[in-house]
Amino acid sequence: MKKINTGIIGVGYIGGAHIEAIKRLGYSNIAAVVVRNEAKAKEICENFGIPKYFTNYQEMLADSSIDVIHNCTPNNMHFQINKEAILSGKHILSEKPLTVNSSESQELVKLTQKYNVLNAVNFVYRHYAVVQHIKGMIEKGELGDIYSIHGSYLQDWLLYDTDYNWRIEASLGGPSRAIADIGSHWCDIAQFLVGQDIAEVFADLATFIPVRKKMVSIDPPIYQPINVDTEDYGSVLLKFRNGARGSFTTSQVSAGRKIGLSFEIDGSKASVYWDQESAYTLWIGHRNMPNEVMISHPDLLNENGKTHSYYQGLKCERWPDAQKNMIDSFYRTILYNEKPKYANFEEAHKIMKVIDSILKSNKSGTWQKIYEE
Repeated sequence: MKKINTGIIGVGYIGGAHIEAIKRLGYSNIAAVVVRNEAKAKEICENFGIPKYFTNYQEMLADSSIDVIHNCTPNNMHFQINKEAILSGKHILSEKPLTVNSSESQELVKLTQKYNVLNAVNFVYRHYAVVQHIKGMIEKGELGDIYSIHGSYLQDWLLYDTDYNWRIEASLGGPSRAIADIGSHWCDIAQFLVGQDIAEVFADLATFIPVRKKMVSIDPPIYQPINVDTEDYGSVLLKFRNGARGSFTTSQVSAGRKIGLSFEIDGSKASVYWDQESAYTLWIGHRNMPNEVMISHPDLLNENGKTHSYYQGLKCERWPDAQKNMIDSFYRTILYNEKPKYANFEEAHKIMKVIDSILKSNKSGTWQKIYEE
């Protein structure tokens, strides 16, 4: 099997997750990383057995031996790095959100078409085996006509005023936080499963902690006050192009919730419910027969789900497995021209249009159309 030479730009939390997933694939070589701090770069290379590092991404883009770039940087850097990667002729996998606004994402879509580079965005959750199984159920008509999808993505990691992260500041993370950071995942799953674009939104956003404390010294503990210009919470009503309805709530201040992404899809024949915190189970609801709870297992999954399931019994797949599945799908398109199962830049651009419209709706207090018919 031919190996792909991968370069990773940014090795924080999510960059480390990319490295772990690529290592598990076994057929890709992590050729280099980009880390601005040279001492840290050397440490990462030693820990992960990576042969080379750069301290600026332009050097990596100029390296002809590297086939594909993983952009794992903060949101405000996504556009420029993605753009330069495309112009260098390299395939590109970007973290989400693709950019900080839909004008930038639209430019990237046009560039990928012009320069014919393969592109993907790390919307991981569609790559769970159970989510793929649900997609197969919908395609086979097992749920009937889709009436609605509703759910939430709840976290608690920013519950306290002493919880600080670069995403808090719009200058680094973009004008939206809870919606763009985790709501984007929920919207991607909704559009992927329903099979239709979100066409209109009505939103209510809130910032419950207007000033946060950024620690600038540990001993003694000293905090710098930071004015918060992004939302902690959002609730959104949705209309899809085909008339289906939806709603979701996203929050980063919900105590006890860690990775609480969940959704229910209601159809004319049946309903399904999935919760990432119990990712290996699927609830199936019926009107005139007992409801079902299905366990993710290769013997029980349909053909869609089987392609994303690798473990027997109750050796349950979790988020790292979905991450591996996502990268595997992208790499197989690069190597063998397999049909993409991942979100590309065009799909991620649609999510950026949804985010922009949510911000407009919250400001105006009105429904916002995403597409001009």
